[in-house]
Amino acid sequence: MEKNKWNQLILAVSLAANVMVIVTWAITKQLGNSIIDPAYLFKNMIAAAVIVGGNIALGWLYHRRRNHFFIGSVHFIVALMSFIGVGVWAKWFPADLSIIITSVIMFIFIFAIIWIAHYFYWKNQIKKMNEKLS
Repeated sequence: MEKNKWNQLILAVSLAANVMVIVTWAITKQLGNSIIDPAYLFKNMIAAAVIVGGNIALGWLYHRRRNHFFIGSVHFIVALMSFIGVGVWAKWFPADLSIIITSVIMFIFIFAIIWIAHYFYWKNQIKKMNEKLS
């Protein structure tokens, strides 16, 4: 599939997901006292939008910069700050210092696992490309 087709597919799926969330919020708002509290749903929609917006900004940064240490550092800081900030604001976890420290440690651990997996994946891909060139 061409790159343009993938971009169109990703855009279509993103728009469909946003429409679905907005429709769900509107229905719960109209129904009043339902299973999903409209205020809670709206707060989580805003939280998700902040996280997605941060990821879009990081994508732009990846496209513009070539210093991988800088990009990785900024990615880590933005992801961590948005996770903690949005998590406390949306009440995904309480604003207790011990819980925030535990959350940061878990975030660092998960981030490191994903980073190491990507490192070895791309190292293997580069090795294959170099073998094809030889």
